[in-house]
Order: sequence, then structure tokens, then C-alpha cells
Amino acid sequence: MGAMTIVELVDAYQGFKVITDRINTRDPKKLLWIICIVTFFLSAILDNLTTSIVMVSLIRKLVPNKQMRLFFAGMIVIAANAGGAWSPIR
Repeated sequence: MGAMTIVELVDAYQGFKVITDRINTRDPKKLLWIICIVTFFLSAILDNLTTSIVMVSLIRKLVPNKQMRLFFAGMIVIAANAGGAWSPIR
């Protein structure tokens, strides 16, 4: 519940717009790599579930195709779990 509150607050204050404006590529392969790398390192800092929710909310704004969005969401979950396991903080 706390993770969703954070995501909704960031969305309400246009926080995702700042990030989506900085991502210039529309190439799906480059976008997938960018999203997965950011997810990997973000999950080392945050909880895996929180990171997944934040990144899936981000790709909702970047990827209009539903099938591709589902693929990206699966890759986000894998990257978040890998980053959480790699974390030197835990």
C-alpha cells in the first residue's frame, strides 16, 4: 500500500514526466536495456516490489502497445529480482 501511495504521489506531481522527457529513444531494444539497467540498480536501493511498481508505471507512459508493455513488465520483474539479490546493502 505504501509503494502505491508513493507512485501515485510521484505521478500526481508530474515526476514521471521528468524521467520520460529524458529518455529520447523510441527503439524498443534500447528502451528495454535502459529500463532494465535502471530497474536493476534501483532495486538494489529500494524494495523489489516498489521498484517493479515504479518502473511498470513508467513504461505505461512510454510504451503504447499492450503486448510489448507486458513483455517489458516481465523483464522489469526479472531485473528487479536480479538487482535485489545483487544488492550490497542487504
